[in-house]
Amino acid sequence: TTTDAATAAAAALPDDVPSCWLCLEEEGDGNEGYKESLVRDCSCRGTSGFAHLSCIVNYAKSEGKRLYEREGPSACMRPFKTCPNCKQYYQNDVHKALAKACVDFVEEGFEDKKNCFNHYNIYAHALMIQLAAMDGENVGEKAGGEEITTKFISLMEEVKSQLEQLEILDRGRFLIIRDAFINLEANGNANIGHFYMSMNSKEGQLKAKEHYEKARDLFKTMRPKEAEISVSEMNRIISEVESVLSGSEFHDEDEGADVNYLQRIYYECLRIYGHNSCMTIRAGVNLAKALLDETRTIEAEKLLSKLVDISLSTHGHEHRSTKEAMSVLTSARECKVVVRLDDVSGWFQALRYENEGEDCVVQGPIADPRNVDEEEQYSFESTRIIPFPGTPVVCHGLQKAAHLNGKIGDVRGLDVKEKEDGNKYFDVDIDRCVVHFEDKSLAPVKVKATNLRVVFDLPNETTPSR
Repeated sequence: TTTDAATAAAAALPDDVPSCWLCLEEEGDGNEGYKESLVRDCSCRGTSGFAHLSCIVNYAKSEGKRLYEREGPSACMRPFKTCPNCKQYYQNDVHKALAKACVDFVEEGFEDKKNCFNHYNIYAHALMIQLAAMDGENVGEKAGGEEITTKFISLMEEVKSQLEQLEILDRGRFLIIRDAFINLEANGNANIGHFYMSMNSKEGQLKAKEHYEKARDLFKTMRPKEAEISVSEMNRIISEVESVLSGSEFHDEDEGADVNYLQRIYYECLRIYGHNSCMTIRAGVNLAKALLDETRTIEAEKLLSKLVDISLSTHGHEHRSTKEAMSVLTSARECKVVVRLDDVSGWFQALRYENEGEDCVVQGPIADPRNVDEEEQYSFESTRIIPFPGTPVVCHGLQKAAHLNGKIGDVRGLDVKEKEDGNKYFDVDIDRCVVHFEDKSLAPVKVKATNLRVVFDLPNETTPSR
């Protein structure tokens, strides 16, 4: 095969000289006859996986046609999305270039004349791949994204016209194909909504709402089991958009609904793609973010630590999935505290305990947005430290509830008395923290801050150090 031949030939080259695994030339000698750099936006390591972008595009087109003939329509998109060597998704500029090439591949005449619905299906998926790669805030990409949206809507109208004719000729086949395209149109409208939301403008938000509502209504016509999660997600997103448009704060009526939904998505990605896939890692990071929003830091940190280890092993330090997981993990490990002193305001990041736990070293105060260069380190008596919601803690020194000593949990809230200025988090009278324990058999309790210690390293974790 092409891959085997390229691998064998590349093995004859010096190990430290990257070359294009397709044309076997080094940097600057692309197959289009002009100087072209080598790129590698996948998960290959060492000197493997490098190629000229033009070579990757040409390979994807020829391999896409070959796969269509051998394995059918669902396979021909594969070379435009994943590297054939590491089997992982392309990202960044290579992802964008291949997304455009995928549309060109279909528009240039790759058509199944025996089955027009195969062509419609491939074309619709190609358009959505390209749209997903676009940023609505970028002026150039905004115009391109709107053009793709128009093409997709026109394509769906053409499909409906063909389906009307098929219903007369073959009712059974019509029902099967109709259901598949309802699902395709629903997901397409959801993706269009995501694109318009990325514009970060009122005009974009209004258009996004329109397409989310269209997607929801289409999902409702599908089988209940298949559509239940999608309808629920569309309703949640529509409510969020409406809150943004009205300038009000969004409150989900079902507390924890976002976590529950993202948990289902994460487990579904695990089932379909496996734990090494960047799709699964991204779903896990989204779940961790939702856990952090609910101050469930211990759960989030354990999940993120696992995701970082997997992504480092599979994709390497420079991959987008690794960087995103590490960034969120770093944020999760910011143990925020309040200092109980009249002349000290704001919150700080606790760094460590000194003098056998008598003193706590902190850094801050933390501004929004944070600027670490302007922060300073201080040492305060540990009795002056109040863990902020979201900070992992361990109980100690309890007498009436001695069974809780050594138990780890998250601070989920503060028992406060508001000052006259309404600044409740920095009230010197804050005395107790609401702790939810990692051990789910233990009920949440209010614990005096003096009986809590910040947990800087979760136990029994083979994870990157803080």
